[in-house]
Amino acid sequence: MGKDYPTSTPQVKEASISCDLNVEDCDIDTKLGNVTFSFYPRPLVGMAPTTLKISGLPQNIKDPNVRIYGLNMQMGVISAPLVKQGSSYSANIVISLCVVSRMEYRLEVLSGDKPLDVSIDFYIKS
Repeated sequence: MGKDYPTSTPQVKEASISCDLNVEDCDIDTKLGNVTFSFYPRPLVGMAPTTLKISGLPQNIKDPNVRIYGLNMQMGVISAPLVKQGSSYSANIVISLCVVSRMEYRLEVLSGDKPLDVSIDFYIKS
């Protein structure tokens, strides 16, 4: 008989999707106030240029950026700087795609490498 070796199971996070970014802008209440997220074009398509717009964040964030990672699959981490445009921030991103029919992601807003406790979950269908 062979020896049983421990295997590590990736910790799967559960998505909390209360608003569908594929069809509308989404408002989230955070400790920083009300923050609005939007993606263009809609619906979201993997491996295609996408513009993210975030409104309602403080105007004095140092090194604002976003981190996007999969919740129901391992797709690595997508990082992008946020560019201030008037009272909003925007980023151009390309979201990874895999064979999972409904890919769930979490988008977090950071100041440098420090999370601001502002996030939203969303999905893409393949």
